[in-house]
Amino acid sequence: MRKYIIIGMLSLCGCSEFLSEYSQDMVRAKTVTDFDEVLLGSVYIPTNGTTTTLINRETCSWFNIMDDDINTVRTAQASGAGSWTAGNKYYDLHAMTYGYYTWQMDVTQKPDGTIGFGDYTTWNDLYARINYTNVILDELNEVEPKDESDALKKNRVMAETHFLRAQFFFVLANLYAAPYTPETAATTLAVPLKLTAYVEHDKEKDTQFTRANLQDVYEQIVDDLNKSLEYFENSEVMTYRKIYRANKEAAQLLLSRVYLYMQDWENAKIAAENFLKMDVALESMGDFLTSPFITEDNNEVLFSQSSQHIQNVLTAVAPDYCVSSDLYRLYDQEHDFRSSFFRIVSSDSIALVNKFPMEENTSYRVSDALMLRVAEGYLNMAEACAMLDDATANTYLNALRKARIGGYSDQNYAGEELIKQVREERRKELCFEGHRWFDLRRWSVCTKSPFHKRIIHYYHTYNDDGNYVGTRIFALEENEKNVWTFLIPESIINFDRVPMENNVRDNREALDEND
Repeated sequence: MRKYIIIGMLSLCGCSEFLSEYSQDMVRAKTVTDFDEVLLGSVYIPTNGTTTTLINRETCSWFNIMDDDINTVRTAQASGAGSWTAGNKYYDLHAMTYGYYTWQMDVTQKPDGTIGFGDYTTWNDLYARINYTNVILDELNEVEPKDESDALKKNRVMAETHFLRAQFFFVLANLYAAPYTPETAATTLAVPLKLTAYVEHDKEKDTQFTRANLQDVYEQIVDDLNKSLEYFENSEVMTYRKIYRANKEAAQLLLSRVYLYMQDWENAKIAAENFLKMDVALESMGDFLTSPFITEDNNEVLFSQSSQHIQNVLTAVAPDYCVSSDLYRLYDQEHDFRSSFFRIVSSDSIALVNKFPMEENTSYRVSDALMLRVAEGYLNMAEACAMLDDATANTYLNALRKARIGGYSDQNYAGEELIKQVREERRKELCFEGHRWFDLRRWSVCTKSPFHKRIIHYYHTYNDDGNYVGTRIFALEENEKNVWTFLIPESIINFDRVPMENNVRDNREALDEND
C-alpha cells in the first residue's frame, strides 16, 4: 500500500478515480512548508475573483437553488446578457440546473428528459481533497520541525487540515445521507469514511469501499473539529486577517453547527457559547446600507472557500432566477436594514442586489456556499437554547436583531413561538449563504418541533428567440422524505465489482396548474 503527496499538484482525479493514488514521478513533500503549500494548493477550494456562474457546476454552486428562497421569472420576452442571446442563456442556465431546481431523481436531467452532464463533480472533488488531508495528516505527523517557529507552523497546518476534512465530510454527509436522527444514525448509511493515507486495493476483495453509518461519520467530524481546535491553541499566530485560511473561530463555529444537525442541543449550546466568548462581534448593518454587506472586509466573515455563484443569476430578469416573494415579505421594509439587499424589478420579481458585491474583477469574492460568519453563532446559540426551553435564547435573538433592525425593542418569546422566531430569523439572516436547504432537511426530522412546508417552484420555458412558451409547476410536498438525499453518482456505485448500495430518490413530474 503506497501513499504519495505532490507539491503543486492542482488537478484532481477523474470520475472513475475518486480515491485513486498519485503519480510516483512527482516530488514528494518533506518539510512543514511543503505541506503548507500542498494544503493551500490542493485542499482548499479555490476562490474565483469574479462571480462564477451556476452552469460551471463547481462543487457547491447549486446549494442555493433548491429551497424556498428562490424562484424563476416569467415575462413575455427573456432578456439576453452580455454576448449571450436570450435563448443561449436560457439553455445554459436553466437546462443545466433544471434537475436540482425541480428536485429530479436524476439531477443531470434536462427539461427535455435528456441527460446534460455527469453528477460526480461534488463527490469526486471533495473526496480528492479529503485524500490530500489524509496524506498530510499522516506524513506531517512524522516531520520533525526545525525549530519552535516551525513547530508552531506545523500545528497550524495540522489544525487547518483537520478542519477542512471535517467540513468536507460534513457536506458529503448532508448531501448523500439522510438527515441525522439520533435514534437511527447508527444504522443509517452515509458515505465512505476514507481516513487512510494509502490506496486501498485488494484484488481479492469485491468491495474496496463501503458506506459508513451516519453516526460514525458525524463522530469523525466532531473529532476532527476538536483536534483542529487543540492544534490551533498552540499554533503560530497569523499576523494578518486571512479569511481564506481556516482559523480557530471558524472551527468552533462549525462545531456548534454540527451539534445542531445532530440534535445534540446541550453540546450545541456549549460550542456556540465557547464561540461567542472568542474575539468575535456583530457588525451594525446600518453602516452598510449603500455598500455590499458580505465582503472580505466585513469583520463578521470568519472563513470562506469556493467561489460566489448565486449573485449573478438572481437578477429577477428572465431567464434568470429571482428572490421568492415568500422570503421578501418576511422583512420589515421600513426598519429592517436587510431589506436593502433586495430590489423589486417588476411586479413580483425581486432581485438580490446588495448582500454580495456585484462588481466584476474584484480580487476575491466571499463564497455563498462555504462561508462561516459571526451571525450564525448567535443563531446557533439561540436555537440550541430554544430547543432546551431555555429563555436565554431571547438574549441572542435580540442581540442579532438590534444589529439588523433600526429602533428595535427587545422581545420575549417562549415555547413553540420562540423556536419559530429563531428559525425565521435564521432564514432572513442567512439567505443565499448555503444554509436554507440544509436547515429545512434537518428540521424535517427534528424530534422536537419538526418543521414541514410545501415549496412550489415555477419553471418557465422560453424558445431560442427568448419568447415565453409555457410554465411547468413542481412541488416539494410537506411530508416528503427521499427528496432530501441525493443519489450517489453511478460511476461511484459501480466502482467496485459488487456495487455500493445507493439511496432512494423519487421521480418527479410537473403538476397540473390547478394542483
